[in-house]
Amino acid sequence: FRLIPPSTLQAYMEQICAEEGVTATAGVMPMVVRAGAGSVRDSLSVLDQLIAGTDGELDYLTAAALLGFTSATLLDDAVGAIAGRDGAALFAVVDRMVSSGHDPRRFVEDLLQRLRDVIILALAGEAGASALGPLPADQLTAMMEQSHHLGAAAATRAADLAHTALTEMTGATSPRLQLELLCARLLLPAADGD
Repeated sequence: FRLIPPSTLQAYMEQICAEEGVTATAGVMPMVVRAGAGSVRDSLSVLDQLIAGTDGELDYLTAAALLGFTSATLLDDAVGAIAGRDGAALFAVVDRMVSSGHDPRRFVEDLLQRLRDVIILALAGEAGASALGPLPADQLTAMMEQSHHLGAAAATRAADLAHTALTEMTGATSPRLQLELLCARLLLPAADGD
């Protein structure tokens, strides 16, 4: 038993939507595939839950909210604060995230995914957009700006720190504290490799 490649699974989910007369905006199917983690059964279950909560149209914001993914606005604000080394803005994002009921661990997972996308765009430019899958045009534009502002080296460092924090958050009694410590590390200047 092997997991299905995301592109194959996404095409299958899109086919099911077409057969059921359901339209999905850009970015929804990659979220469904990501939530299903490569499993056809789990992806179908996620898609079924999303379809049940709509009137035949799956839009990105509703799907993100129903699946518990962090909103693109929060991620944009977080990456912008990291790039600008703006502690007040970054900790304000954490407060907004917690007050809106998001799980700190999920936030770090989504931030890590966003940083991965920024790294790809920083290294490959617009040609790297195909590796991100279909996204709303405004999100792609925002991520391109983030890749220019943050840069590949800083984004890679931030992704490494987020990955380490995600590992440390497993079983942590205070995930918010772990998230705030991650934010502090992200704002500190990188140590000189020499």
